[in-house]
Amino acid sequence: MVSEIIFHEPITQWDWKIGQYVALIGLAGGAYLVGYVADILGLRTGSREHSQVAKYGYLTGLLVMAVSPLVMLSHLATPFRAMALPLTMSNLGSWMAIGSYLLGGFAFGSFLMFAWMTFGKARPGASTGSNLAADGGKVTDGGTAEAATGTGGEVGGFRGVANKIGLLEILDTFADKTRPSGPARLGIGALFGITAAGVLLYSAMALGSGPTGRVALWDKTFLIPVQITGGLATGLVTAVGLAALVERATGRTVQKYAMAGVGLLVVYLLAIVATIVLLPGHNPAAEAGVASLVGEYTALFVGLGIVGGIVIPAVLSLAAVFGQRSGSLSDGGAVAAYTVAAALVIAGKLAVGLSYLLAANFAPLPLPV
Repeated sequence: MVSEIIFHEPITQWDWKIGQYVALIGLAGGAYLVGYVADILGLRTGSREHSQVAKYGYLTGLLVMAVSPLVMLSHLATPFRAMALPLTMSNLGSWMAIGSYLLGGFAFGSFLMFAWMTFGKARPGASTGSNLAADGGKVTDGGTAEAATGTGGEVGGFRGVANKIGLLEILDTFADKTRPSGPARLGIGALFGITAAGVLLYSAMALGSGPTGRVALWDKTFLIPVQITGGLATGLVTAVGLAALVERATGRTVQKYAMAGVGLLVVYLLAIVATIVLLPGHNPAAEAGVASLVGEYTALFVGLGIVGGIVIPAVLSLAAVFGQRSGSLSDGGAVAAYTVAAALVIAGKLAVGLSYLLAANFAPLPLPV
């Protein structure tokens, strides 16, 4: 004789905060990785726009890592015990333990790479006399040419904030004294990139149903591609949006990154469509969850997550690129389009993460009696 233990839906155990946490850490890992690729290209080509995208990729990872652990810890009954998890958990086969170590290393790496990109007189991508001339004399990181090259004057952007609170000289000194040569810095960045890739994978495994396959909707075969492509796409579009908003970077290089972001959004969309179409056949127990995604939670999943978070940002990015190249769109219009696209992809990523939690259900657990 076999009886079944019926569990309540996962949302009753892991509230909306866990869905947002999973979405956020995926964004953070993806943003760092696309920033690192831009950093490599910036060192090879000397283009400031590569460096600008890299800086805001690192910044996105850093800011999200400052917020996402707080979201997760606020859900727990004993948050201080959870903070000690990397020191107390001995089950290194658990993704909770693995994720804790990855997040710690990734947070430190994001800070270090962002600091090296943003502060110091020898920071990568800093304006020089030659590239200021190439940029038409415009200082995109705020202030005067002297400030941009680290020789004095007024400063804007993040350096301006640090200057107003009296930390600019300290941060500049720290960055210049600790920053290795370009290739060595990228080598260190690659090591932290491993943790970023791990965090991106962890964003799927954190929801993964484990070896028992308890939540069919979270089947790793489909969830991992959705999380990885979603993290990379959202991270790149966000980095482009921040570079455009803060530094008015809308040149040809940024346009190429915007087009790459559109390509990643398309792949992300295909991964979601594949889940909806193929997952029920792959795992019949997931049919109810998929039906909930496109039925009960259509407004959240399809409306905000797919249309608002993928389709519209892709259209805005394409409009900005081709509008600028045809001369029918001003730089200000392109900045607005990239910025709105970035805001929408973040909202869409959060909506997809929450939808996956709301629509999930535990399969009954059969027990012999």
